[in-house]
Amino acid sequence: MILTGELAPESAITENSIVERLAIGKTPVREAMRRLVLEGLLDVTPRLGYTVVGISQQDVDDLFQLRVITEVAAAQLALEHVTDEILDRLAALGTVGYDPQEPGSLDEYMRVNAEFHDIIGGLSGNRRLADLGTRLMTESRRFVQVANLTGDHGKEVVAQHKAIVDALRSGDRDAVADAVRAHVTDSWTLVQESMGVSSQATA
Repeated sequence: MILTGELAPESAITENSIVERLAIGKTPVREAMRRLVLEGLLDVTPRLGYTVVGISQQDVDDLFQLRVITEVAAAQLALEHVTDEILDRLAALGTVGYDPQEPGSLDEYMRVNAEFHDIIGGLSGNRRLADLGTRLMTESRRFVQVANLTGDHGKEVVAQHKAIVDALRSGDRDAVADAVRAHVTDSWTLVQESMGVSSQATA
């Protein structure tokens, strides 16, 4: 609920409110909230409850800067392991965009997009790098979902995914880096603009 924006940034919640909302016991809710505090998604105020951590410009910049670094590195390493079969799978996943006016469209895109990036991360052959990439993608979902998404952007991400697959097929390390960097930077800029911040994202 936090990652999809159902629980908005800076909203106040309590254990009881989540227990009632999800119709489950207090113990799993309490444990989940403790974990979310450790993961930096909830703040806790003793005896008062929890607050969903807000999203600052610095949060956005820190995360997307790290995504650029890790995803470019992972994609270049993936060149050593990629196969035609995997490229065909990536190409199929890359055709999935979204229409903000269509119910469920964005959720499906987010799921497919995560798989697309996870496959490339896994191909790097570096488990720690792949795990870090997955965590960053999960966290950035919250940022992207609060952005002002449009149908045009849904089409743009399809073109960007195709450029990444084409670059991987070419075996050109520089082309891979450029395609991945452009894709991540575009999401970064979109989130910044939705926050009313002039874009600081650089290629």
